[in-house]
Amino acid sequence: MADKKKYTYEDELTGSRMAPDYTPGMPLKDRIKLVHRLNYSKEEMVKHTANKAVAEMVDFMGKHDICSTFDRFAQQHPQCGYGLTGACCAFCSYGPCRVTEKTPLTVCGKDVDLVVAGNALRRLAAGLSAHGAHAREVFISLKVAAEGIAPIPLKSREKGFAVAKLLGIETEGKAIETICGAIADRFIDDLQRALPKEHETLKALAPKERVETWEKLDIIPISAYHECFETNNLTSHGTDSDFESHMQAFLRTVLAYSITTVVSTSLATDIVYGIPKRSTINVNLGSIVSEDCINIGINGHAPMVAFAICDIVGTPRIMEKVKKAGAKDIRLYGMCCTGGEFIERDLGIPLVAMASSAEMAVATGAFEAIVVDQQDVLPGMMPVARQFHTKVITTSPSGRKEGAIVIELDYYLKNLDKLYDLAEEILDVAIGNYQNRDPKRVYVPKVRAKVEMGFGVEEVMKLFNGSASDRKIHGLAELVKSGKIRGIVNFGSCGNIRGAVFERNQIIIAKQLIRNDVLVTCHGCSGMGLLFAGLAHSDASKLCGERLREVVEAKDIPPVLHVGACTDSTRAGQIMAFTANAAGVPNPSMPLAMVAADPAAEKTMGARYSFVLQGIETYSCVQDNTIASDRFMDYVGNRLRTMVGAGMNWDPDPYRTSEDILRMLDKKRVDLGWPVWEYTIGTKGEIEDQIPDTVEIGQNLCSIGY
Repeated sequence: MADKKKYTYEDELTGSRMAPDYTPGMPLKDRIKLVHRLNYSKEEMVKHTANKAVAEMVDFMGKHDICSTFDRFAQQHPQCGYGLTGACCAFCSYGPCRVTEKTPLTVCGKDVDLVVAGNALRRLAAGLSAHGAHAREVFISLKVAAEGIAPIPLKSREKGFAVAKLLGIETEGKAIETICGAIADRFIDDLQRALPKEHETLKALAPKERVETWEKLDIIPISAYHECFETNNLTSHGTDSDFESHMQAFLRTVLAYSITTVVSTSLATDIVYGIPKRSTINVNLGSIVSEDCINIGINGHAPMVAFAICDIVGTPRIMEKVKKAGAKDIRLYGMCCTGGEFIERDLGIPLVAMASSAEMAVATGAFEAIVVDQQDVLPGMMPVARQFHTKVITTSPSGRKEGAIVIELDYYLKNLDKLYDLAEEILDVAIGNYQNRDPKRVYVPKVRAKVEMGFGVEEVMKLFNGSASDRKIHGLAELVKSGKIRGIVNFGSCGNIRGAVFERNQIIIAKQLIRNDVLVTCHGCSGMGLLFAGLAHSDASKLCGERLREVVEAKDIPPVLHVGACTDSTRAGQIMAFTANAAGVPNPSMPLAMVAADPAAEKTMGARYSFVLQGIETYSCVQDNTIASDRFMDYVGNRLRTMVGAGMNWDPDPYRTSEDILRMLDKKRVDLGWPVWEYTIGTKGEIEDQIPDTVEIGQNLCSIGY
């Protein structure tokens, strides 16, 4: 193996803040200091974030006394150290109890390991519930579309046949509607059943080697509903008090999350709303049209109402109303994961914000309406909207906002047949509100990036000689084996503001990886950060190592392939698994990794551990509020590696994390006998200063203004 250039991290932003690495046995007070030292001020965020549009809006909001997420974060300092480390239990009214060296047991008798495991388990269950609610709506969409109950078209019938084949559902001589109905029934059963039975979907979709591993560990779930139910039962007052039992339930819940609320959801979404299509589009706040245009932001995860609005917004009936209101156009803008669904399908809808930056979009004053459903729609949006003419409209009874207009699908879904009527009613509210806009209060940063989208599994197979029937991507496997590509790393999860300068960590790591010939896939809010940084465009090949640059230029693709919303980690996982299958190597032996640089929402815990259970090493820079327990940290960082072939890695320094990933990829390559070559870790000057920002790479990649 070639000698490698080592890197010593020194920079004024985090160098002075970096606490000593976590070590087992360190006192709780030192663990608290470790997490406290990783919080940054609003001023530091504005100065150092890679997203200059967000920085500009935070500064603008401050000057106009509009409170933002970053203001409220600063107001919380210092955050509770017991909560940050996981040493606090508030499950029952005996507490809350904090567990320390002086008080090693809660009132009921839990030690710190059980407290941390219980907190983690309940957070995981909350994430399962959130993605499960999203899954339920998608599965119902598929079922009512198949049965003709609601006017929802099946936009990818070919995907329906393909999914049925994967699941072993008979298709010969059957109508696509019948087939899709059977798929929906299978997925709904996986979601809700109480009676134990063989998990047919899991066995059909997961690699055989993985299924055998999970069976040996006795972690095959009964259903998503049951594992969520059991997780809360197990952690309830005076029930389970065995750490190992807690962790077995943890892994079982991860699998329920992974198979039902992510994999099945993504497949069903593609059937109903269409598979990804190649396209080029602008992203970030500078994509907002500020004059003569009625603007509507769509934020959340549930697709029913969102896609209905998309289907009718450009119709002659709506455009006639727009002209009568005095506007020339009406446009939709995606935020958070609904935005990720839109941009993958070539619908002409720009992505302007992720969950943590949606308030900044509202504060532009350019939106007549923000349409929200459920999850990752921060309550802080409401006071910002009240300072402008913007109307917030909720479409889900699970995601109401106090003071918002309610135009929603009924809790019992009795009005599904009126779906497009609801969509038009929402558009009417926005169109009618246009007259109330004050042009003098509109402020839109002129920062946007041009990106290339639509890299679903089908497109990647087309590019790299894939075989859907064999579940293999032959060309990609050959590029990895031969040394043209060092490995494949997926980016997902949130954009946190605790322990990280907003959108900075994932961009640093991604730039380090592509300069060292690693192909990157991305999804969810973390993926949006890479889009805003201009990395998902073919012109970004200039940032790549020589080998990867040759590949992406020959294929005319970006070095960062965006695969969709948070549940579309399915696509990244399939790309990895199909490449491993073509190489004849199981996931744990392949040079693969998952990066969730800055996790925030409860859902991200399930997402990250899903990759771990697939045998893929996973890395984060923001810690999970679990470092109070050495036993928990050892379980997820070491024991899981012996159990499933991968573990969880945490380091708040993105430069060290980058080198950890590259070192791991090379070790896997050495073990396989595949070529290994030198990697170099770029300095702060090279990665953050000398490599241009999103607004500076060039007019072919990013534009300023219109």
